[in-house]
Amino acid sequence: MSVLRGRALAVYCFLCAIWGSTWLVIKIGLQYLPPLSFAGLRMALACLLLVPFAFRRGVRRPSARETAFVALAGFLQIGAAYALIFVAQQWIESGLAALLFATFPLWVGLLAHFFLPNEPLTARTIGAAALGLVGVALIEGPTLFRAFGAQPSGLLRGGALVFASAIVAAVANIINKKYLNRVEPSRNVWGETLVGAAFLLAMAAVLERAAPSRWTPQALGALAYLAVFGTALTFVGLFWLIKRVPVSVIGTIPLVDTFIAVVLGAIVLGEKLPGRTLAGGALILTGVFLTARGTRSEVAAGA
Repeated sequence: MSVLRGRALAVYCFLCAIWGSTWLVIKIGLQYLPPLSFAGLRMALACLLLVPFAFRRGVRRPSARETAFVALAGFLQIGAAYALIFVAQQWIESGLAALLFATFPLWVGLLAHFFLPNEPLTARTIGAAALGLVGVALIEGPTLFRAFGAQPSGLLRGGALVFASAIVAAVANIINKKYLNRVEPSRNVWGETLVGAAFLLAMAAVLERAAPSRWTPQALGALAYLAVFGTALTFVGLFWLIKRVPVSVIGTIPLVDTFIAVVLGAIVLGEKLPGRTLAGGALILTGVFLTARGTRSEVAAGA
């Protein structure tokens, strides 16, 4: 971490703090807004905020092929992944959601072996993934066992959705790494939020027509915070930081923001995670740490 000094250190701390807090803010906003509408409006507002960055003078226009991959990555990373996260957090604690999504860098490391020739699978990557899976099994295993022959619990449904969102987001990051290296980052994020927002709002129009929305100050505050800080500013800051520090440093962001998410959930919402969950979370974060130290992939994660 010695490379983190001055402005780079400030941006790193900003990213960790904001992305660590987004899990809490999502949980608060879901008390007033239906999940798909909430997520779609967040991304639509973020997309509007990114216009000045994406269309500033001198930004190269993506090719037709690159535009198609931006759309695919946006559908996966912004549309599908965030739909899963927002729906899941109706049933599970914000800290648990952050812990399960922290498996995301592990999936990036595994998928890179098959789709990125310069990033083969190593013993470190395999060991890290194994630790992460053991951690998930420790958290969800007893609930899964009890679910056989019974109606699946909210914990199982929510945990499974967040786990799936981590895998979907990892696939999107591989697409970004393999096909979108030449696309200017702000233009890429703008395009992805545009596609993701369209998907989320279309799903909301179909599935949440009867769902009530209460536009309280808390709901408006949560939406604005997630759009401005949790999406637009953080992604711009991430891409600024990627150019200035080793990717291994970027890979530690999920470690720090997950810890912040668990602490904030306990302090603000009074969430109490059982010892089994904390032990499983420790295994997941250890795996993420090993991945971060050994990876060269550019990992972009956040809720």
